[in-house]
Amino acid sequence: MTIEEICKRWRPNKVDSYASLEFWNSKALSFASKELPTHENSLAMRLIIENEMIGKGQTALDVGCGNGRFSFSLEQLGVCVTGLDFSPRMIEECEKTKATRNSSIRFTVCDWHDVDLKMLNWYKNFDLVLANMTPAVVSADTFLKLSDASRKWCLMVKPTMRKNAVLDQLTALLGLAPEANTLDADFIYAFELLWLSGLKPKVEYEEQFWENTWKTDNAIREYTLRISSTHTLSPQQKESIAQFLRDISVEDYVKETTHTTIAAIYWQV
Repeated sequence: MTIEEICKRWRPNKVDSYASLEFWNSKALSFASKELPTHENSLAMRLIIENEMIGKGQTALDVGCGNGRFSFSLEQLGVCVTGLDFSPRMIEECEKTKATRNSSIRFTVCDWHDVDLKMLNWYKNFDLVLANMTPAVVSADTFLKLSDASRKWCLMVKPTMRKNAVLDQLTALLGLAPEANTLDADFIYAFELLWLSGLKPKVEYEEQFWENTWKTDNAIREYTLRISSTHTLSPQQKESIAQFLRDISVEDYVKETTHTTIAAIYWQV
């Protein structure tokens, strides 16, 4: 496959921008409570530190920064950080934490899809560009933009081979393609684009399991927004989601277990 062919195939699948935004806005408070990533508990931070991707006084761009956990961890290394996310609620939480830490990180609300690197003076402006577990990179254009913003290192971390019994059963019920198929294709396309560009990307993996429990009404909102962000759902399909979750709930709670292989791809530009 050529670079041109990959660019034609790897395109955004976001259908409902409002649903996608609401889904991530709803995550802001729960994400804010998570601990900062370190060499010991984070694949991304371990790779950054062990490969000496960045040092004191250098600059980093945190694409899809969420609640800013990685931005704050990089700042602890003496790095000058810029963090961006399309979710205003996520950036609100970043600013709250920034105030308590006397931080100088620059956070901004913007969609990576729409970022004009040259207009923002971000073209080849950062020593490290990080995209960790973010939906911001979902196409050839958004992926190649990582390299365009970097003058040294790029690191992207994504879930692959994800298995979530609740989500898998819902997508089957609705007659939709499994989410894992898209995630796996994204990673393969990313590697191919780098290889065909003459770069030599490195890859590492980590197995992860996590559990979530929601009140049934919250689970209905969660899954409806999540699936609506990538598929157009009819009122009947939305009702099918709600009924399925009510049927599997136990004492008005829905529990999900996720197993995924976290894949990290990193390269020098």
